Amino acid sequence: MIKRHLFTTAAVIAMLPVLATAEVTLTRIATMPDGAEVTGISTNAIGDLFLNAQHPGGKNTFKDDAPAALVGYVTGFDPSAPTMSIPAENARGGVSTNSGKYVVFAKAGDTLGNGQLFGGVYDAAGELMYVSNTPDFNGFVPTGANTAYLYTGWEGAGRDGASAVSKVSLTRNDGQWAADLASSKMLDLASVDGGAVLCSGIVTPWGTPLLAEEYFFYNSATWNHPDNHDDDERASFQGGNDINYIKPKNMSQYIGKMANPYRYGYMIEINNAATADSEELVKHYATGRLSHETAAIMPDNKTVYMTDDDSAVYSHETYNTASGGVFFKFVADVAGDLSSGTLFAAKLTQDDSTDPAITGFDVTWVKLGHSNNADIETWIAEYDNVQVADYVDGQTSYVSDDQIRAHAAGTAPDNRAAFLESRRTAAAMGATNEWDKLEGVTSHGKTVYLGVSALSFTMDESWGHKDWSTGIIDTGVAGDIALNAEGCGATYVATTGDDYNITRLDPYVVGKTDAEGRCDANLPANPDNILTLNDGTLLIGEDAGKKRHDVDMLWMAKR
Repeated sequence: MIKRHLFTTAAVIAMLPVLATAEVTLTRIATMPDGAEVTGISTNAIGDLFLNAQHPGGKNTFKDDAPAALVGYVTGFDPSAPTMSIPAENARGGVSTNSGKYVVFAKAGDTLGNGQLFGGVYDAAGELMYVSNTPDFNGFVPTGANTAYLYTGWEGAGRDGASAVSKVSLTRNDGQWAADLASSKMLDLASVDGGAVLCSGIVTPWGTPLLAEEYFFYNSATWNHPDNHDDDERASFQGGNDINYIKPKNMSQYIGKMANPYRYGYMIEINNAATADSEELVKHYATGRLSHETAAIMPDNKTVYMTDDDSAVYSHETYNTASGGVFFKFVADVAGDLSSGTLFAAKLTQDDSTDPAITGFDVTWVKLGHSNNADIETWIAEYDNVQVADYVDGQTSYVSDDQIRAHAAGTAPDNRAAFLESRRTAAAMGATNEWDKLEGVTSHGKTVYLGVSALSFTMDESWGHKDWSTGIIDTGVAGDIALNAEGCGATYVATTGDDYNITRLDPYVVGKTDAEGRCDANLPANPDNILTLNDGTLLIGEDAGKKRHDVDMLWMAKR
């Protein structure tokens, strides 16, 4: 079992910028502009650190009055450099670093060589819908010793989930990368019916960008509800009648016809990524339909860990589509090929403790099913013609709970429930669906790290157990995860055997709420994007916001 760490009281009281313990030393290596989230953390073979400033000023759409999101990298990044202080309030207009300098490749709204706008979401007909201000994933694909492409996933624009992927041409001169926007472009995603809430991702060990679709409807029955497709486009908690936060209507606007929910919520691989114009996009339906945040591919090139980012924050709404998330594992049939394999979901057994700083979990895996992209696509196609007019209150035009129960009982005629309703099926089969904001996952060798943005709602011991089908919460029954709430989140660690199978998760770095309800400035808050460097060192990027930290920060954790 991994030895648990405790932070020293003296270090916290002294408010030291570097917090060291017997196990973990934390170094603050970058801070974001006001209101911006740390995204796009990635590296290349020579150790360059790529980094984005997502939605500065809290603006998810780039408009004339919005500060533009930044896509760039840190030149001269030195992992051994000392910690940095938090910039003064009048010095938070850009990305600050503890070493080297931040080089901006491009800003949201910049004009590319073909006249497209950087971050522009262009529908299937090629018309501009809006300009996203939310660059998330970065994937570096070399094309030579001093040339490369940087692929960036753009996460949509708030309630508008239709997303974009940019491809920036990079050239290195005198040791520094620079962007050639005249040779850069936005990719055409029409071949996969668009990408919905493209989140983080990785470059696979075989060199292809792999992006995560975070768009998932827990209650798919509400997808074609008339209120989601009328002229009122405000969510119910905003005074409108839309019953979901991310608008189903937006994807229909993107493709020019009624969208099928089962075409969204997967991992998307970009083949031929090193070519100028021959990119091929593949949605890997075999990885399951969930709120994909990112993935970690183990050294066998078959075992893939995937995080499912959702929160029960809207559980009080009449039509709830949010629940706790599930930790998933996919095992490919063939190394380096994600088109076919077996999907698993984690079942947790908590230690006899509720203190998030020391409490870990034993992990077993529930087998959901085996399938491949081609077979799953045939199931998906059966729902392509579902219309708003087909909606009947209390019924569903999509996979029903009874079909999920049949799969769980082993009596279903096929495995569609496992791959089209992965989280609901996981819950029905006994897996744990109580993670709150299950965000980043990254690995190095046999070590896997898991970022959880907040230990609250479904992870709070006072929550109880929520029925996956009815939504009824029984506060008298403890869930699989029942911790003292910690709104500042945590990062967990696992060490696998030679089979790359996770059997145990333990806390690695845990945030701490202070007396004012904010987060300790000397600890990571609300971890989102995490990454292991080439030497195994862990980077932790924040999505905290001003209520938690003055600015979002990027940390380096070593033990």
